[in-house]
Amino acid sequence: MTQMMDQKAADTPPETDVAAAVIRVLAVSSGPLTVSKIRAKLPAPFRSASLEELTEALQRQVAANVLFQYPRYRSQQDRFWDRPMEAHLDNLFREALQEGPLGWVELRRKLPTYAVDPLSRAEAVLTELVARGVLHRHPRTGKRGSDRFGLRPPDAKEYLQSELREVFRVLQQLGFSEAQLRAAALELLHDEEWSPTAPAVQPQSSTQETAQTEPRESSASTPDETAASAVPVQGEPSGGTSIPGGQAANHETHPG
Repeated sequence: MTQMMDQKAADTPPETDVAAAVIRVLAVSSGPLTVSKIRAKLPAPFRSASLEELTEALQRQVAANVLFQYPRYRSQQDRFWDRPMEAHLDNLFREALQEGPLGWVELRRKLPTYAVDPLSRAEAVLTELVARGVLHRHPRTGKRGSDRFGLRPPDAKEYLQSELREVFRVLQQLGFSEAQLRAAALELLHDEEWSPTAPAVQPQSSTQETAQTEPRESSASTPDETAASAVPVQGEPSGGTSIPGGQAANHETHPG
């Protein structure tokens, strides 16, 4: 009898080993798991635990801030994961956007109810993912609608195609054929000098403006002032203007 009890005790793994095995299972999971799924993924020695026992062990890990408990979803069992709701929302957003960009209203409808309660948390996670470059904001097309969100950056071709379709429609009403419009558009795009906007005029720097204004100030002197400055005062040098030696000799030998 004692031998049988000892054998049963040996077959029951310690709780610390169960907790470690659970953490390893949840670490490789892409989202929260029910208790049944957790037990099915445990190594064979730990699968003998009942769902009640395993649930109690998981809840103790939640109380110790090791695991996180999630609301029930499509099951009557609680779910657990080793990451908080923000990480779960990250995965939910990526899964919902696999088929293409969506507006916030459409994206919100694809999420489980518990994921958008409170709504402010889901909005904050979406804003952070866009700021980190994980998700990308797509400007709205046309006058209606709103910005969309996608897994990849917006493609300029998509927006240009929408605008060109409208431009072609308007010009066709004026009598131009589609072939004419296509040929004209291609000719414009191949023209190296063509630009959709005129080049901006570069403002002059403050240094250039100063250099241009200084000569104007110096040239504002009167003719009398200019003549007076050109005659050197006796006994003083003639300023910065040098006179050749031959000219100086002529002034001395031929006075008046």
